Amino acid sequence: MHPDVFSWEDLDGGEILPLFYGEDCMVLLPRDPYWLFAYWEFSRETKNRVESTVHKTWDELEFALRVHRFNGENREESYYDIKIEPAALNWYIQVGVPDRQYRVDLGYYPPGKGFVTVLTSNLVSTPRDSLSDVIDDKWRLPDWQARRLYWRIARSSLSSLEMMLHREKRYREVKKKGGLLFD
Repeated sequence: MHPDVFSWEDLDGGEILPLFYGEDCMVLLPRDPYWLFAYWEFSRETKNRVESTVHKTWDELEFALRVHRFNGENREESYYDIKIEPAALNWYIQVGVPDRQYRVDLGYYPPGKGFVTVLTSNLVSTPRDSLSDVIDDKWRLPDWQARRLYWRIARSSLSSLEMMLHREKRYREVKKKGGLLFD
């Protein structure tokens, strides 16, 4: 600890960060090549405006995230919607295509109309899911190690339940053949 600070309480300063700032804000972050994370906040004024426009309460509305995917030339390739609960404040989004740019709109479906955007996120790029094209022979992996690394990376994008089911299926296949299981 720094010699001028006597305890953790001295570092606190007595102030607590607020849970909400009362502002309209949506932030999009890349988690890895296949997933994004979005979080947002609506101001009270925005909620009141939306409710008065559609003559429904906030909790009665049907909300969705519209995920836009862009190619290398900044042209939109596709988009899809993910329905969410009105009370949600963040969401993990599986995008499935690495090395692309993404933007997310948060909006709702008013009765008898299409999607209406309320918040728009920033534009983010997901990293590629492969090793660099620049090869330095001093640091290059042998092919068998590279294949094993790619396999482990691909396997890590599975959810816990998917991983468990995959392992159980593999275990039964190996046991049927009378073999031993090594990872």
